[in-house]
Amino acid sequence: MWQSPVAQAKRVAIELEKVEALREVMAYGIVSTPGVVIDGVVVHAGGVPSRQKAAGWLSAATAS
Repeated sequence: MWQSPVAQAKRVAIELEKVEALREVMAYGIVSTPGVVIDGVVVHAGGVPSRQKAAGWLSAATAS
């Protein structure tokens, strides 16, 4: 399985899944890909997020 370089650098274990089924993507309300969903919540859609954004999401997710 592919591992995120940001998650590796922060030493955070993540489960990364690439979803390509249109129905499943649309179920999240994502109309512009790529999209990022963390714990069932869409945090980004419509472009490749920066490493800084991804690092912030991981920090927030591990803090809670």
